[in-house]
Formats: sequence, C-alpha cells, structure tokens
Amino acid sequence: MLTHNTPWQAVLADVVSRHVIFGLAMLLSLISGYFNWWVLFTACFLAVGVIIVIRLIPTMLNLSRDYFKTVASDFIIYIVVTIIAFALHHKSAGLVEPSGKVATTFIDALYFSVTTFTTLGYGDLRPIPEMRLATSIEAFLGMISFALAMSMLWLWCQENLVPKEMAFFDGNRRHKKSLSVSRIRIRTITGKERKLKDWRPAPQSGEVFYYDKERQEWLEAQPDTELPEGTLAFRAISEDDSD
Repeated sequence: MLTHNTPWQAVLADVVSRHVIFGLAMLLSLISGYFNWWVLFTACFLAVGVIIVIRLIPTMLNLSRDYFKTVASDFIIYIVVTIIAFALHHKSAGLVEPSGKVATTFIDALYFSVTTFTTLGYGDLRPIPEMRLATSIEAFLGMISFALAMSMLWLWCQENLVPKEMAFFDGNRRHKKSLSVSRIRIRTITGKERKLKDWRPAPQSGEVFYYDKERQEWLEAQPDTELPEGTLAFRAISEDDSD
C-alpha cells in the first residue's frame, strides 16, 4: 500500500480499522460458538479474521519492522479464538466417547478441538453426525494456520539473515584484519540494531565508494548511481596505478 504514494497516515488508519474488524470478527466467533449458532457463521467470522491477518503482514511491516510482534500477536489470538470457538460448539452439541456416552464438559470439548485443529485426531472422542462439518472446517483452518505460521517464521529468519559474504565462516577472511575496523549496522525485523564486521573482499582498482548519510555507511557506486553534491567519495587504486 505504501508503494502507491499513499501517505503513511492513511495506511496507519487502515491498519487500525482492520484491527477493529478483526476484533469484532473474533468476538462474533466466540459468541457464535457459545450460543451454538450455525457452524458456517463461525467459519465465516474466522475466515474474515485470517484474511485480515494475512493482509496486515505486508502493510504493517512496510510501516515498521517493529510491528512484526503485533502481527504475530494477532495470529496467536486468531488461533486461540478458533480453538475455543469450536470447543464451545462441541460442548453444546456433545462428543461421543468410546463407551457410547455423550460427553458435554468444556475440558473434553477443548481437548477435542485442539486435536482437530492440529489434525491429530486420536479417535478417543467423536463428534455427533450434525457436527462433522465443524470438524472438517476446523481441520482446514488448522492447516491454513500452520502454513501461515511457517511463512511468518521464515520471514523472521530471512529478515535476520546477513548476506553470505558477511557470515562468520564465509567470504574472504584473508582481509579480516584490514577490515576489522569497518562495521555496518543491520536493522532486523525485531527492531534491534546489530553491529557486524563487514567482511567484503578488499576494494578492486577502479571501484568507487561513497558515504551514504542516511544509512551511515560506505557503499559502492554503480555506473548509474547519481551522487548528491557534496557527497564524500573515493576511488580505489592498486599499487601499480599509484606508481
């Protein structure tokens, strides 16, 4: 959304409105489960919730990487509400035990909801025929949630990775001593700044470097790079060129 010249204030307002809708959808999901409304109502409310979470990930992270914790919290809330909402449905409808007795306790319903959401399905409790659709929907939402959780985990790892040539045991370490005083700062998705040694190979003859005031580091100038007036820059030369 920020890529279309939209003011950040408008994006922030959109994020707030989506959170309001998300909260309302989660509340309606719990109400639907408590009063045992038609299970498709609960499924629709939860579907709205997961769609909002997915839409919020790029929007909020484009505002600030510090918002990753907020998105992760929204996702955890969605998972908890999903499990509890379906547990309330199963408590109202009842679960069939191996002995044929119908269990109506919330603990049994919560246990069955967790095993269904995680697609374990031990089989010690069974839903009544009228609630089979509910278990299928919950298992489907569980698979979507696990896929989204893995994506968010990879996003967090990717944002905290440094280029391969800067890894501790990779790159050209022969220049470690000469580049030990050169450092860069990397701002991760957690919002923390880490200082790491820049282990790039020594500059080659003819390469031009300039100082970026915003990033506060030296960068290599490309052929199409337009340097602002007054920018500090230097050109690397070899010993042969200096002669």
